[in-house]
Amino acid sequence: MRNWIFLFIIVIFALLQTSILDCIDIFNVKPDLLLIAVIYASLSFEFKYALSLSIFAGVLKDVLAVNTFGINTLLFPLVSLLLIKLSREISLDNNFIYMVSTFIITLLGDIITRIIFLFLGNYILWGIFLRTAILESLYTALVLPLVFKVIKPVLYSSRAL
Repeated sequence: MRNWIFLFIIVIFALLQTSILDCIDIFNVKPDLLLIAVIYASLSFEFKYALSLSIFAGVLKDVLAVNTFGINTLLFPLVSLLLIKLSREISLDNNFIYMVSTFIITLLGDIITRIIFLFLGNYILWGIFLRTAILESLYTALVLPLVFKVIKPVLYSSRAL
């Protein structure tokens, strides 16, 4: 039951990210709720389900975004695999560690995406790229604890159903 509820949460996050979050962006940057969902799934669910959730979230983000299709479908499972492996080596147990790892993951994802765009012929000015990448990473990291506080009660209170 908890697995299906989280799948529904991912769909809600995708819809929020493409609609309501456009109203609360800062310098045309908004938090990546789907990446936060992938991070939560990687830390909370078993390996196969976390990986399938990350693929689903990547496909949703690619379908609903105007970026080149397939980048997030490849990056989200990689993030999930790396987080699962990292969580086995290091204890990821407090919000500060979650926030720092989210900042790094988002920044690296933006850098990889921009490099792919560069090879595809979409050139972005260096200053705009840095501002966008750093602000998006910071914004996503700061929103992460709030989203975790919303997800946990929804998942675990419905488990008794």
